[in-house]
Amino acid sequence: MGTEQVRPAPPPVPAAADRVGLALLGAGHFVIDMTVGAIPAFIPVFSDLFDLSDTRASMILGASVVSSSAIQPAFGWLADRRSSTWFVWGGVLVAALGLALAGLAGGYWLLLAAIVGSGLGVAAFHPEAARVANHLAGDRKATGVAWFSVGGNLGFAAGPLVAALFFPLMADQRTTLVYLVPGVAVCLLLLATADRIRHPVVPPAAARASSPRPHVPGVTLLVVVVTLRTWTQFGVLSIGPLFLQDARGLTTRETGFVVFAFSLAGALGTVAGAMMADRIGGRAMLVATTPVVAPLLAAFLLTDGAVSLVAVTAAGFVLLASFSVTVVMGQEYLPHRLALAAGLMIGFAAIGSGALGLAWIGPLADLAGRETALWAIVCLPLAATALSLLLPAPYRVPAAPAEARA
Repeated sequence: MGTEQVRPAPPPVPAAADRVGLALLGAGHFVIDMTVGAIPAFIPVFSDLFDLSDTRASMILGASVVSSSAIQPAFGWLADRRSSTWFVWGGVLVAALGLALAGLAGGYWLLLAAIVGSGLGVAAFHPEAARVANHLAGDRKATGVAWFSVGGNLGFAAGPLVAALFFPLMADQRTTLVYLVPGVAVCLLLLATADRIRHPVVPPAAARASSPRPHVPGVTLLVVVVTLRTWTQFGVLSIGPLFLQDARGLTTRETGFVVFAFSLAGALGTVAGAMMADRIGGRAMLVATTPVVAPLLAAFLLTDGAVSLVAVTAAGFVLLASFSVTVVMGQEYLPHRLALAAGLMIGFAAIGSGALGLAWIGPLADLAGRETALWAIVCLPLAATALSLLLPAPYRVPAAPAEARA
């Protein structure tokens, strides 16, 4: 009687990404971040209109990042308890409407009020959208979430581009009304496909039973690292256009194109960085890329003409290469609080902390000059690199079962 051979169990089938669902979320992310990305291009316009100091001008962007992030972890806390798809399509509409109204404001404080209203739409969108994107990404979290994130980074790049293209036609701050058109269109698209981008929330008890414990020190240190990256990004976006106009003689339209190039490069870097992270790990990718930003920004300040603009564009590519990677790392440190992790990483660290940076970058530019402020910004990626070396290894968040994603 022969011995029966036992065949080894087949390896688990990798969970595939829902590309259509990610594309829909990416479309919403595009419009949401287009509203935020447009604001730096309008800073010189509003500054001239209301005769603002550099500090007050930089706080236009500060009002946006505070309102779009201060309560984002609260939206994440809600999204981890109950699926809130209306945060996605409703957030897009509110963000676009707020920016459109900013162009009709009759004074500085009314302008800030409209910017804050737009930011609240941004705050509602990100945690729920990022929670669902993590599930739809399948097994390749960094790459899958990158395709969601790249929609936002492309939108951030398109924001100043749209402004630069429409400035000659509308001639003033009312150019903000243009952003209402894609906002309404994408809101209706997301509303019509709400079932595709809805994902059930795993009950907290079940999530804790199937996931490792939260790594609070890890996520805290990661928030600090991303905060330094954000200070670099928003410092360049707020002081850079003013520096280019006054020190380099560029026009408002030309500075809009420079902001577009910086942000577009960041969008492309997001995908490249995610693919790199899926191969070598997020922490290794972060340590390898972050220090490269400093010499590129230094080259931007030390050179002129095309070389300077190429350097700042390359800095945008490398700087934002870690964008989706750090979102996934945050979700791995908090494996059963995916929306809260996204609220912390995108809302506070990647957006909201920018206001804290602008609170010292703007006054430094007023007191010591814009070039001095930009040199201070050059040092930030080096500090972020040193802290990145201390990050612990993150957990791996398992992919959602196929039936849950259907």
